[in-house]
Amino acid sequence: MNRDALIARLSTVVGIPVVPYDETGAIDHPLLADLIRRLVDRGVTALTPNGNTGEFYALSPEERRAVLKTVTDAAAGSAVIIGGVGLDIATAVADARFARDAGADAIMIHQPVLPYLSPEGWVDYNLAIAAAVPEIGVVPYLSTPIVTGRQIARLIDGAPNVVALKYSVPDPVVFATTRSEVAEHTASEVLWIAGLAESYAPAYWQGGARAFTSGLVNVVPEKSLAMLAALQRGDAGGAEELWRSIRQFEYLRARDRSADNVSVVKEAMQQLGLCRREVRPPSAPLTAAARDEVRESIAEWATAGAPVGAGA
Repeated sequence: MNRDALIARLSTVVGIPVVPYDETGAIDHPLLADLIRRLVDRGVTALTPNGNTGEFYALSPEERRAVLKTVTDAAAGSAVIIGGVGLDIATAVADARFARDAGADAIMIHQPVLPYLSPEGWVDYNLAIAAAVPEIGVVPYLSTPIVTGRQIARLIDGAPNVVALKYSVPDPVVFATTRSEVAEHTASEVLWIAGLAESYAPAYWQGGARAFTSGLVNVVPEKSLAMLAALQRGDAGGAEELWRSIRQFEYLRARDRSADNVSVVKEAMQQLGLCRREVRPPSAPLTAAARDEVRESIAEWATAGAPVGAGA
């Protein structure tokens, strides 16, 4: 692993691809491959199969591995692949090693879902998984403010293959403070990825993030890439204009504590002729009224679909 080169490749829009299902409810792997090629062809160069937008917790172990393999093969070396892993340590380690052997460049470790999360336990959890795959990069996912910069620094010093942090606490001040605290306790540099997508990307960019995740790329990757370009060139006005153009869509995804996050993305994709709208529990289909809201939010994107699969 070339640490600096991997950080440079991750300093971009990190797309989280959806998993399309066929009419029987099974994963539609040929369509998934088509959707991945669509993203790569449109300029997305970093992908996280088995992320939250990919319904990680609704997939079986066999399905997660099949998704990872389909995405990696379809990207064909044109995108850096960060395979999502998680759950108990043994499961995460097994999936991490599978991702490594399948050609992934890194893994993203989901934050543990246990109701009782200790900050030091979070460090030990990530250390154990990172130690199992020293050959590839590791990107821990953090969405709680109880893990401080001091603990993150201990993780970074204990696992040289931790190359980035996906930081998803919805507070730009906490983010900036945590990042500063990390710098006080370790000399090692990591990439900070704004894990709350385009909605928070401008604010987190000010605090030092140099990448952001995106579910929006599944629908209209041009918007996400244009926001990245605006942030990189310091064009605050351009970034704000793009933020306003996606605000309603992202609001629908975030509403009710993100209950319909994936459902909104898939509904938009169905309306654009990209894939079916079906999701698995614990997500749920949108109501007719919510589908109309999605239609209104993407009205200006009607030409962005470039259909590759099932239509509306």
